[in-house]
Amino acid sequence: MLRRRLAVSAAIAVAGSLALATKAPAQQGPPPLPTAANGATVERVATGVSVPTSFAFAPDGTVFAGSGPGEGSDARTGLFTIADGAAKRVPGTPRHVFGLAWRNGRLFVSTGSRIISLRGWDGTRFEGRRVVRRAGKQLPGFNGIAFGPNGRLYAGVSLADMRRYDAVRGPGRYANSVVSMRATGADLRIVARGLRQPFGLTFPEGARNPYVTDLGQDSTRRVPLDQIVVARRGDDFGFPRCVRFRANECGRFAKPLVTLPRHASPMGIGAIGETLYVALFSGLQAERPVVVSLPVDGGAPTPFLSGFVAPIVGLATHEGNVWVGDLTGSVYRVAATAPAG
Repeated sequence: MLRRRLAVSAAIAVAGSLALATKAPAQQGPPPLPTAANGATVERVATGVSVPTSFAFAPDGTVFAGSGPGEGSDARTGLFTIADGAAKRVPGTPRHVFGLAWRNGRLFVSTGSRIISLRGWDGTRFEGRRVVRRAGKQLPGFNGIAFGPNGRLYAGVSLADMRRYDAVRGPGRYANSVVSMRATGADLRIVARGLRQPFGLTFPEGARNPYVTDLGQDSTRRVPLDQIVVARRGDDFGFPRCVRFRANECGRFAKPLVTLPRHASPMGIGAIGETLYVALFSGLQAERPVVVSLPVDGGAPTPFLSGFVAPIVGLATHEGNVWVGDLTGSVYRVAATAPAG
């Protein structure tokens, strides 16, 4: 089961270069709802998004969900809207989605090999699109994306090839980094280096630097800790010259905000107030997917949503709610604070 889980994680994080290697458990009817530690009611707001990787929220109330590559020709992947309990594919949009961000009337989409912007949303489809940035020899690809308060678009750079570069630096100037660019794609800059697989990004309220989930290598004899970092300009977190088998290693490199258990596999990340929420593909214990919460300034992660029957990937926060998707194809919503009484 561990190797199958790692193959799924790698497939998502390598931006579509591999096919998903496992399916969610077969269900008779919808899977049971996860449980919130705060006692709030968890809603299943949609099904049919094969591998939910990301969410975005338009001012008109439209909720967008992205799906990465799924197993089988019938996998429902790409860009969807979520409404009335259903996921509806948006016509004319990319086949695979790894990151979403809404900015000034445009939806920015990371497809792995490109970042594109979609304009002219009419409630059903987009009027036009343009390529913001393409991957290439110097830039392997893109995972999650987020806009900073400075108006720049930040992205995690994906692995070029999980098999070849699992434990060594990838090829290209921008490998193993978090980058930023203008909304046009111009003025590409490295923000932080030494991150094997930066996947999800978020900017808590008032933060000037992105909070980033980062997955440690999988296939080495010794497996390091996963981590969440605050990616400040000029930081080097050590990969591959030093990886953290223990939290206090790599003293001369930038320190992560927190370290996580081996194979926890942090994916989507969001923030509400002073609290971070993180989707752990395999959880704090092996094969137990969980959404954890922790203080924005660091601290021990504690379970927030548990009881998933399949791994979880995408997570976002919006208007006091946590949105998360799992490999059953379900999308869930829950209030971060339970109602009084």
